[in-house]
Amino acid sequence: MTVYLLLGDDEERKLRGLERLRRGRQPQTFDAAEDGPEAVVSACGSYSLFGGGAFVVVRNLDAWNASQKAVIADYLKNPSAETDLVLLGSRLGARERLMSAVKGAGEVHVFERPTGRALVRWLVGRAEKMGLELPEEVARELALRCSEDKLRLLGELEKLALYVPEGRAATLEDVEALCPPDVESNIFAFVDALASGDARRALPPLENLLAAGEPPLRIAHMARRQFRLVLRARALLGRGMQRAELARELGVPPFVARKLEEQARALGEEDLERALALMLSLESGLKGRSSLSEGLQVELAVLGLL
Repeated sequence: MTVYLLLGDDEERKLRGLERLRRGRQPQTFDAAEDGPEAVVSACGSYSLFGGGAFVVVRNLDAWNASQKAVIADYLKNPSAETDLVLLGSRLGARERLMSAVKGAGEVHVFERPTGRALVRWLVGRAEKMGLELPEEVARELALRCSEDKLRLLGELEKLALYVPEGRAATLEDVEALCPPDVESNIFAFVDALASGDARRALPPLENLLAAGEPPLRIAHMARRQFRLVLRARALLGRGMQRAELARELGVPPFVARKLEEQARALGEEDLERALALMLSLESGLKGRSSLSEGLQVELAVLGLL
C-alpha cells in the first residue's frame, strides 16, 4: 500500500498526477466536503472486482477538520497492504499529524500553479505540442482572459488549435473571437482602467459582463469586493509585506496577489474609499432605491469613479 498526498493550487498537474497513479484502475472517489474519513478507511480495506487492492481517492481534503484527518493518520499506522490511497488538497500544515503520517507511509507532492511569465512560457510550449504557434503577447492575453486558470486554458488552446489555419500564428483577434473573458478577468480589467483614469477602457469590461448575463447587483458586489481587497493590499504593502505573504494574508492565488499589488500602487487611499462608497450606493440603488434602469445606474457609477 502507498499513500500519496497531492497538494497545491495547480489542479491540472494534480489531475495528471492522479491519472499516472491510477494506471487504468477504477477509483473509489470520496469528497471530504460530503464524506467522512470512516467511509474512506472502510473502502481502503476492500478489494477491487478485478483483483488486487482498491484505488481510493479523496478530494477536497481541506474540508476535514483536525480530528477527521487524525482518523486517516491512525489508519496509516497499519494500512491495507494492497490499497493505494490518494489525498488531494490545497495545503496541509507541516506539523499536522496527517502530514507526518503520509511522509512515513508514502509520498507528498506539492504542485504550485505557474503565474505571470512562467505561465506564458507554459502556454507557448503547450500550444507548440498541439501544432499551434502562439506568440507570447497572445499567450499573455489568453492567460488574462482565463484568470490564469490552467484547466480552462487547456480548453481554449484546443479551440484555437482547431480554429487557426495551419502555417499561421494565433493572433489577438483570434483570442478575441474565440475566448470570452471570464467574470474575474473583466473585474480586473475594470479596476485597471479606473486606475489609469481611462473611461473608454472602464466601460467595456462592465458591458461584457452585462452582455454575458451577469446580474448588475452581482457585478457591483464583486467590484466592491475588489476595491476592498486593493485597499487591504495597499495597507499591507505599506507595512513592507511581500507578495507571497500578501497572497496568504488575503487568501488569494499568487496571480491575484500580483494584480492587487499593481492596483494598490496605482490607486490612492482616497480613490479607493470613494470607489467603495460609490459601489455601496450603486448596490443600494440596484436593490430598488433608484428609478433608473440597472444598466444606466452601473454606467453612471463608473463615470462617477473617473
